[in-house]
Amino acid sequence: MRILQLHVDFIEYEPIKKEIPGAEEAEKGKVREEDTVVLFTAVEKGDDGEVAAKAVGELKAFLKNLGANRVMIYPFAHLSSDLARPADALPVLEAMEREAKNAGIETSRSPFGWNKAYQLKVKGHPLAEMSRSYSKGVKPAPEQQKPPHPRRELSEGELLARIKKSDFGTLPETDHRVIGERLDLFSFQEPSPGMVYWHDKGLTLRNLLVQFIMAELRRRGYIEVSSPALANMTLWRVSGHDEHYKENMFLTSLGEEELGLKPMNCPSIFLIYKSRRWSFRELPVRFADFDPVYRNELSGVATGLFRVKVLSQDDAHIFAPEEKAESELVGLLDLLDKMYSVFGLKYKVKISTRPDEHMGSVEEWERATKTLVKAVEAKGLAYEVKDKEGSFYAPKIDVDIKDSLGREWQCGTIQLDLQMPKRFKLAYTGSDGKEHVPVVIHRTIYGSLERFIGIILEHYKGALPVWVSPVQACVIPLSDEHLVYSQEVLSELRAAGVRAEGYFESGTMGSKIRNAQLQKIPYMLVVGKKEEDSKTVSVRTRAGEQEQGVRLESFIGRVASDVAANR
Repeated sequence: MRILQLHVDFIEYEPIKKEIPGAEEAEKGKVREEDTVVLFTAVEKGDDGEVAAKAVGELKAFLKNLGANRVMIYPFAHLSSDLARPADALPVLEAMEREAKNAGIETSRSPFGWNKAYQLKVKGHPLAEMSRSYSKGVKPAPEQQKPPHPRRELSEGELLARIKKSDFGTLPETDHRVIGERLDLFSFQEPSPGMVYWHDKGLTLRNLLVQFIMAELRRRGYIEVSSPALANMTLWRVSGHDEHYKENMFLTSLGEEELGLKPMNCPSIFLIYKSRRWSFRELPVRFADFDPVYRNELSGVATGLFRVKVLSQDDAHIFAPEEKAESELVGLLDLLDKMYSVFGLKYKVKISTRPDEHMGSVEEWERATKTLVKAVEAKGLAYEVKDKEGSFYAPKIDVDIKDSLGREWQCGTIQLDLQMPKRFKLAYTGSDGKEHVPVVIHRTIYGSLERFIGIILEHYKGALPVWVSPVQACVIPLSDEHLVYSQEVLSELRAAGVRAEGYFESGTMGSKIRNAQLQKIPYMLVVGKKEEDSKTVSVRTRAGEQEQGVRLESFIGRVASDVAANR
């Protein structure tokens, strides 16, 4: 049995259509439960009542730590490739429900065998997302175990059939996965589930976002660093991730050493900080880091760009004396406001406090939390308190942004950490000549770049502003007679730094304009005899506005103006 366990603010589902002949009877209509633990459950071959009881036994202990007593069992086949037959799975789910109720847990179960529409909002604390697996306790003795089936060699056709692109044909036109494919930004491929294949235009967009924030960070005194993807598990034991996060890590071995792909950057950045001595005169020091991190999300949880297994963040770690933490936090809230305003994104601030499972003393947590509150209040921001939802090592400011559809997404986060610096023996020399322990502020503004790109694609419905459009202009000749002048126009645009393409293939001008509009290209430059004779272009916007006789230097200036104003 495999369970994905999510502590949620709410879950709402609606049975849509029976998926299998043995589906339970269910009433149509939406069902909503709030403040509950959702158990997405896949019943596997060989599971029975014993396995159900074992799962509920561990669940009861977990709920006690969480201070919760309400669960929803949600049949979810996507967690396993070794599923039990439906006729065997339903009794196990019923046994699980019965065991939970007998254990005094307030329990509900969504109907089995249905396609259901659902949405939920996961709380952000360290125990909010966990996965578990269970099997019968008695394993066959080694001599009784059947030898593994030899792997059958696949034919060339079967191999090719398995390395195909993921199909999003059933998703709505407004979904970022559909927009991304249509604009040729990225794709998802079956051999790498939950991971993004960036195409040239998508990579251009991602790089533009990184360059934009990096330019701002340089003005604010940040330095950029990078660290290896793979590290010995001793690093993660010191940081506490081995204890609290190991099941979400990709692990491997080298000889007798166990290694893990980094799920977070912070422990590696601490090693860079420790590589030299620091004086109080040099602090705060601000390290920026855009390395990818690797998180072993269950395949049923990964959702387009919103949740992936390999992601990059605009990560940063600020090392400062504790007395300078508040002013640093105020500066970060300034940065956050500036960045979100550029995209027209509204946001909401939440302060997440000490969870039950945490490092450090209560006094340290209260001191750090009070500093976060003072910084938020100094900025005049309204905030909510998310009780017990801080990270296991630090309280934090979580920032939810609201997109054009009114949906909220958790993106930015700012954590004030008094614990990791002590575990890693970080130090700086103070004005008294003695060694002191700095605080560390962990922060991201975009959050995951992948998620942020998914959000803005849906926010703008694919029509990105000129300054972040992978292609800002395309040149369309009226006929082949004007190819030479069109090439000259394209070359001048590119030389001036305009991201431009030439639509020089055969086809009608109408079809080329229609294609450019579908590609959401902001400007189309149409070139014919009149334009060639006058050394101008006709400019058409994707909104349909037209202007004739525009000199090329004037158009280049217009694009530069758009970029400078982040339009």
